[in-house]
Amino acid sequence: MHKRLRRLLAAACVLTAATLPVTAGSAAADQTAYDWQFVWGDTFDTLDHQKWGVIEGLLSPGSDQAYTSFAVTTASSNLVLTTEKRQYGSKPYTSGMVWTKGRYSFTYGKIEVRAKMPVMGKGIWPALWLQGDVTGNWPGPGGNEIDFAELWNDPTKVHHALHYADTPNGTDLGANQGCQYASPVNLSADYHTYSLIWEPGPKLTYYVDGQQTCQFAPTGAYFDRPMHIIMNTAVGASWIGHPDASVQFPQQFKIDYVRVYQDAALG
Repeated sequence: MHKRLRRLLAAACVLTAATLPVTAGSAAADQTAYDWQFVWGDTFDTLDHQKWGVIEGLLSPGSDQAYTSFAVTTASSNLVLTTEKRQYGSKPYTSGMVWTKGRYSFTYGKIEVRAKMPVMGKGIWPALWLQGDVTGNWPGPGGNEIDFAELWNDPTKVHHALHYADTPNGTDLGANQGCQYASPVNLSADYHTYSLIWEPGPKLTYYVDGQQTCQFAPTGAYFDRPMHIIMNTAVGASWIGHPDASVQFPQQFKIDYVRVYQDAALG
């Protein structure tokens, strides 16, 4: 799957992963292999700025939205990222992005997010992902990213991926992997859980509603270091298209909770 055109705060990226077919399998083995202990999370009764940074005024290169603080709110114990057709600088849409960089990072464990996806449509791109705590622009030397749930255009297709730079100057994005899960239901109609188990090795196992949907075992020391959490909705890109008149606005990406678990056995 050809992915994000240089996105994210001081972090421009071009993602180029081939989409691979995947057969969903049993989640039981990996889900129960560890004594998971809750270590960090949020239920969004309020917006806790000690946990989350809110992106303000970012005119994201390569896409159609500006990330603004007014697009990030809480309601009914949900974090709500609202996407609107609204001019902001050179961008025709506004949307929301939050991250835990400088506030919380972790290495290995399980992350679970319960969320209701936006209605979707051409060019709508919600994402749940992790990014390495590296200095400078992404990918940077040894930069890395784990996308544990992304949707674009279609509310029944979940994309999972990992990305890392495999050259000292971080310009080679060829070392990427991706796969797609076809959901039997419309993921914007209700809340669903999106999870990642991150083990040493490394081994990355992805889940939707507790069902294993994908697994990667990348080579190289790119996924053995702290990563922070990012949640956002992007709008439009050359490879997914741009919204047309059929797309409904506003769109809302609602996050019920984020939970991180760890096991001492993981180190």
